[in-house]
Amino acid sequence: MDKKKIENKIFQLRKELSNYNDQYYNLDISEISDYHFDKKLKQLFILENKYPELQDLNSPTMKIGAKIHKINYISSTISHKYKMYSIQNTYSKKELMIWNKKISKSVHSLSFICEPKYDGVSINLIYQNGFLTNAVSRGDGEKGEDVTKNIKIIKYIPFKLRGNNYPIYLEIRGEIFIPIKNFLEMNKKRIKNGQLPYANPRNIASGSLKTHNHQEIRKRNLFCIAFHVVGNNLPFDTQYEAIKNMKYWGFQVPETIRFCRNIKEVFHFIDFWKTYKNKLSYQTDGIVIKVNEYQKQNLLGFTNKYPRWAIAYKFRQKLSETKLLNITFQVGRTGIITPVANVIPLFISGTRIKRVALYNDNFIKKMGIHYGDTLLLEKGGDIIPKVTKINIKKRSNKTYPIFFLKKCPSCNSILTKKKELFYCNNQNCSSQRIEKITHFVNVMNIKRIGKKMIKKLYKKGFLYNFSDLYKLKKEELLQIDGVGKKLACVILSNIEKSKENYYCKVLFSLGIPHVGEYISKKLSDNFLDIYSLMHTNYNHLISIHGIGKEIAKSIVNYFSITEHQHIVKILVKYGLHISKCKIMKKYSFIEGKSFVFTGKLSCMTRNEAKNMVELLGGKVYNTVNNKINFIVVGKNFGSKLKKSMKKNHIKILKEHTFLEMIQ
Repeated sequence: MDKKKIENKIFQLRKELSNYNDQYYNLDISEISDYHFDKKLKQLFILENKYPELQDLNSPTMKIGAKIHKINYISSTISHKYKMYSIQNTYSKKELMIWNKKISKSVHSLSFICEPKYDGVSINLIYQNGFLTNAVSRGDGEKGEDVTKNIKIIKYIPFKLRGNNYPIYLEIRGEIFIPIKNFLEMNKKRIKNGQLPYANPRNIASGSLKTHNHQEIRKRNLFCIAFHVVGNNLPFDTQYEAIKNMKYWGFQVPETIRFCRNIKEVFHFIDFWKTYKNKLSYQTDGIVIKVNEYQKQNLLGFTNKYPRWAIAYKFRQKLSETKLLNITFQVGRTGIITPVANVIPLFISGTRIKRVALYNDNFIKKMGIHYGDTLLLEKGGDIIPKVTKINIKKRSNKTYPIFFLKKCPSCNSILTKKKELFYCNNQNCSSQRIEKITHFVNVMNIKRIGKKMIKKLYKKGFLYNFSDLYKLKKEELLQIDGVGKKLACVILSNIEKSKENYYCKVLFSLGIPHVGEYISKKLSDNFLDIYSLMHTNYNHLISIHGIGKEIAKSIVNYFSITEHQHIVKILVKYGLHISKCKIMKKYSFIEGKSFVFTGKLSCMTRNEAKNMVELLGGKVYNTVNNKINFIVVGKNFGSKLKKSMKKNHIKILKEHTFLEMIQ
């Protein structure tokens, strides 16, 4: 290769690896297996070493993690007092022997500690005088995101250390992860609600650290395992003692750690762990081998990216081969078209696999998948099957490339592309309508009516919108195969029971794009009934903490459609809860009156007060004008009060008077 070609190769590898890092650390997406990522990283490392004049401090071989995205739900970043490093990966005992030989030249008589390598998210917990003061993600190693509020909900993270045998300042390094059982249950629920399943447990753990929905974090039942201590004047000299001390201080520590006197004993433990790891309730993807003595760790030191005294032996999953039969294009309730590969069924890690998600058009192009190809599959985190590579050697002359659909497979409408995803924008698409009804039934917990029955009712013309569920008659249900009188009565009874669901559940069941369970709760807290939400504007929505531009646009767009307005009227007609409380405004004193607010109210937010006034038939303005009847004055009021005092027609109300008025 000439110099120009080498430069281009290095540039392409850096760009590719940086993109994969960004996806993995910031977007919780992984389009490449760990093994193939490390293979490319090693290739880049060899080239950079061979041509030192082409080295760059910003190369993925030197940088840790990825640059932190400035996203609205992260409050701030914190610089690490002690740098957080990555761990170098190896996939063979031969590579492990080379590592051992290399470090043995600098330090003699080494002993090791072997620990499980958890498939989660790194965390740094800072304790001062025994109290937890901050929790920071690894980020780029130099600084990370402040995730202290979310961390306090996670199990096995003590707010105060037990005992008194600890220095004034110390940092505990650990991993946040979700048990496999919880991961599978979450995915089952997402699939039921018409959402794409999470690719692996690590993505959920990462997303949990970034979310501001504390209730959602509690539901996920996340765990923290502590495995490393950093600080001065530590009351121990070895990694083995550090693990024992962390357990005493109140942390969950690795269940199975092994002290090994030499590299042969490390190999024995690796062989044992290959079998034992499948018995654990959480995901591990290898073994971390550390030099036990701190003094020897200090002598070995660090590279820009890795500690020289530690290495990870990762289990490379054996790839399973199968043949692609055909591609099915699924239509989701929001119109997203998802390609799914139907393959010759095979067993991977004890599960029969016959369908594999292909994510999007970009993934198909990157992989270069052809119809009739032989695919090599693995289970992401031993759980979700994914296509890892194509066996090109087995590709026949009869195969041909997969081109994404131009038209919807359900209604034949022309698809539009947005952010690597294809959408069907036809509101009358039968597949979308069936998915929306299915979503409504799942959210409202209407039992004994599944997707197959919904399809049959739709084809018969008995269901078109989910609001039609409340019009269903016994005679119509009896026309469906397999539905007898008893089952028909049970289904109608369950539909009737669904009317008892709370307002926030009803909002979630509407299937507004980007409005999930948490945002529905947020909306029900800020808009006392569905009418005030329907008539709100974009600026009001984005002023609510946690509601961004995309969600706000989606809500405004949803309620601008006449059909959706009509559906809400039908749901109201049939008695569903569309408000937090039933308030009669027939004889309301507030009806027809105009208000302005200044200062902070003690018992409700300004938005809640505004919604209350509007629900009672009044109007709220942001500025003082000639139409105002009342100004409500809270704490730390502003210039509006002074302006109002100059106008004789405006009556000044203190908060308690306003509350008496609305009551």
